[in-house]
Amino acid sequence: MNIYIIFGILALIGIVAFSSWNSKRNLKTNKIVRNQIENLITEKQETIRTLTLVVAYDFGQNLETITEKATPEIIKSTMDSINWNEFHMVQLEDESDNGFKGLHVSGSLVEDGLASGFVTDDDHILMVKPIKTVKQMTEILLDFLEGEEYWRSKYEYK
Repeated sequence: MNIYIIFGILALIGIVAFSSWNSKRNLKTNKIVRNQIENLITEKQETIRTLTLVVAYDFGQNLETITEKATPEIIKSTMDSINWNEFHMVQLEDESDNGFKGLHVSGSLVEDGLASGFVTDDDHILMVKPIKTVKQMTEILLDFLEGEEYWRSKYEYK
C-alpha cells in the first residue's frame, strides 16, 4: 500500500514539474511569436510608400491634391466620391531621388471609357487590358500603393 502512495506522490510531483516547465516554455514561445509579429508589422509599415493622390477635373484643367500621404482608405473614399459619368483622372505620384513616377486611372463610364497609364520622367505607357469598372481602377491604385513590383506582376502596360 505504501508503494502506491509513493508512486502517486511521485506522479503528482512529475505532473506539477512538467506543467510548470511547459508554461514557462509557452511564455517564451509566445514572446518570440509576438516579437516576430511586431517586426513584420514594422517592416510592412516601412515598406508603405509615401505617394501623393491627385485628382484632375475638366480634362486636366483643374488639379486637386487630395493628400500627400495616400492610404487605402483615402483612395477608396476618393474613388467612390467621384462622378464617373464625367471625365476624371486620379493619379498616385511618387517623386523621389529616382525621378517622377505616376500611375493614373482615368476616363468616364459614359463616353470616353476607362484607362490606366504609367508615367515616368521619360515615358508614358498604357495598360494593355481594357478597364470596365471603377472597382477595377480602385484595385489598380491600391496595388500600386502596395508596391511597384507587386503592381507590375499583376498588370501589363505597353
